[in-house]
Amino acid sequence: MIVTSRRLARTASTVAVMTVVATVLAACTAPVNSDSCSPLVPFGDSAGYVDASGSFGSQPVVDFPTPLRSDGVQQSVIDAGEGSPIAAGQIVDFQVALFNGQDGELITASAYNDAEAPLRRTAGNEIDLLAEALQCAQVNSRIAVTGTIEDVFGAGALDPALGLADNDAIVMVLDVQAAYLGRATGIPQLGASGIPAVVTAPNGVPGVTIPDEAPPTELRSHTLVLGQGAAIEEGDRAVLHYTGLLWSTKTIFDSSWDRGAPATFTITSFENDPNGIVTGLADGLVGRTVGSQVIVVIPPEFGYPAGQAPATIPDGSTMVFVVDILGIEG
Repeated sequence: MIVTSRRLARTASTVAVMTVVATVLAACTAPVNSDSCSPLVPFGDSAGYVDASGSFGSQPVVDFPTPLRSDGVQQSVIDAGEGSPIAAGQIVDFQVALFNGQDGELITASAYNDAEAPLRRTAGNEIDLLAEALQCAQVNSRIAVTGTIEDVFGAGALDPALGLADNDAIVMVLDVQAAYLGRATGIPQLGASGIPAVVTAPNGVPGVTIPDEAPPTELRSHTLVLGQGAAIEEGDRAVLHYTGLLWSTKTIFDSSWDRGAPATFTITSFENDPNGIVTGLADGLVGRTVGSQVIVVIPPEFGYPAGQAPATIPDGSTMVFVVDILGIEG
């Protein structure tokens, strides 16, 4: 029902590379406060040879000696950011440019454009090297990561016509733009009568038990975990992990947890803003705080107008959302 698109910008010569990225994607400097975090990608000389110029958040001009040799996956810090290192499990937004270690040429890059969503990974996730490299990085830092084509894309993943061998070096420069919670982290609250019960797994995924009774006829919103962060205001762009269920069938129709990444939504009714969400969900989230887990029960009158719901949501359905509020963009 509510899905965001996150992709790297494509060039005509690198469509094959981008297909793979979308599915897996001198002395070196360690990050500030590195003693408090254990990076998954070690610091090393190969990455330390990489330099980059240009403003943070824009596509960098990158310089390194060619051909660059890759002695295993390594990283270095080009420009240090501020704040605490990013912990495993945090959600991170970033931009990245990939360069051929043999000749220094750009292979591909993300959008570097406010009009398009940045890349998003869960720090420390083994999904790809990018996610691993983000663990212990700092927001507003620019880091270099070096490895081989095989390290980044997997053995034999690229079209031979691209002229890149598995053992060729590759250089990635990441601008770490923002970090959010990975799950609700607040204080557990008591349940409420007539509200579905929720039990959260260790990885944060909620399990929901809908009672065998008629759904409420009024909009219900209840805080299950009370976060200590900022309160959502009307029109904020909030980063959310969520699960949506149908009361009648007790089945899940949509879940960001299943996709492995949270989504960002403008917290206002789509009746007021085409980028908004269903009215009941917006009403149920305004005023709730970052770090909270909230359950919202939405009767049909506060959901989709007849004929406008996704195919997975029959007209007249009562919807149940369990939402972890991870952060507010901007």
